[in-house]
Amino acid sequence: MIYMMKRGQFNFVWLFAIIVGGAILFLAIYGALKTADTRSYQQDTEIAKKISILIDPLQAGFSVGSYGSIIFKKETKIRNVCFENVGFFGKNTISVSTRSDIGEEWKEEGIATSINSKYIFSSENLIGTNYHVFSKPFEFPYKVSDLIFLTSKDYCFIGAPEEIEDEILNMGIPNIKIDENNCTAGSEKVCFGSEKSSCDILVSGDKEYTIGTVSKDSGDMAYVGNLMYAAIFSEKRNYDCNVERLMYRTAKIAEELMDKSDLMGIRGCNTNLKPPLSIWKASTINSTVEDLRNLNSFNSDLDDQNQREICGLW
Repeated sequence: MIYMMKRGQFNFVWLFAIIVGGAILFLAIYGALKTADTRSYQQDTEIAKKISILIDPLQAGFSVGSYGSIIFKKETKIRNVCFENVGFFGKNTISVSTRSDIGEEWKEEGIATSINSKYIFSSENLIGTNYHVFSKPFEFPYKVSDLIFLTSKDYCFIGAPEEIEDEILNMGIPNIKIDENNCTAGSEKVCFGSEKSSCDILVSGDKEYTIGTVSKDSGDMAYVGNLMYAAIFSEKRNYDCNVERLMYRTAKIAEELMDKSDLMGIRGCNTNLKPPLSIWKASTINSTVEDLRNLNSFNSDLDDQNQREICGLW
């Protein structure tokens, strides 16, 4: 006997097969994407940890500056966030997201790595494959810490004094040009002294640019010493936060130097620096960017006094 399938039965069987097959295919693709997301999340977490390690040898130490680069195979987004009220010294956190060829263009960032003992100045979000890292020491008046600058853009310094030009050339920083006629297309133009309509960033200050203001879209930032570079390469929020962290560190080092003066006195080498250091500690421990100009005068006097002492503390 020949069995004949009715039209309705035939259509239902095939419809059921299509639905089940589609569901299986969807689950397979979803599972592959989730696996890829998990793997990417883990890799980005590991990359953030490696960045904090790679930065270590790039700190200035006892030199006037240091430069290095971090190169990625794929376009990578780095998020650098500063927290001034976490613990005593605050922290930077670094998190990473790698551009994906599957699914969403940018996956969820990996777990952020906390960096408590470094001061990383940059935009909060950077994107690129080639990152430039250089550092300069910050003295106020003694060595406080190294300032680390993280960039992925190109910059063009226009009208910079010879000393600053020499610093850039000696460190061999390839993404900073010092000749206006040699500026890379699309680079951020940093003008010293005179404002031009084409400038993205304006740096004003004394003749040597040891104290002054950096003006940019994110706001005006007062600076002293090598904080000039920090203001150029940072967004205002990052800059203000890290300066507060540095001032707290300045105060805690003053406290240690006061203890050192007591120890030196016991050993017969007296110093008159303890009273001004006590004032310096109280002045810096809760200070902000707005206090830098007033603090700089005391900073110079304190350094001069230390130089005159037979038993200097730094």
